[in-house]
Amino acid sequence: MARILVVDDEQLTLDMLAAFLRLIGHESVGTLNRQQTLDRLAYDLPDAVLLDIMLPDGSGLDICRELRARPDTAHLPIVMISAYSPPLVREAEEAGANGYLMKPIRLEDLKAALQRAGVH
Repeated sequence: MARILVVDDEQLTLDMLAAFLRLIGHESVGTLNRQQTLDRLAYDLPDAVLLDIMLPDGSGLDICRELRARPDTAHLPIVMISAYSPPLVREAEEAGANGYLMKPIRLEDLKAALQRAGVH
């Protein structure tokens, strides 16, 4: 079982992804914005991160770059999530993401993306 940090500014999305993660045998903790995310990571490192691209106080792409630059989080599997169209897959890869999911997220797609990112 992995512990996954889910970052999204919509509580409904956090709740849905937490339920999906439980169904596939993982646990989760959620944060709603950039600052909560960085505060949480200062004292509690998860096994992976699901990270929304659009947050109220910053870009998930910038957070991804920040996490890749830090020695304590550079190794974390990061899967970007977004409803943004067209998808920003190339930008996410350049920022260091291990995967990308479009909203609405399906359980099967979430499971596959996590497995591809090395989360089992």
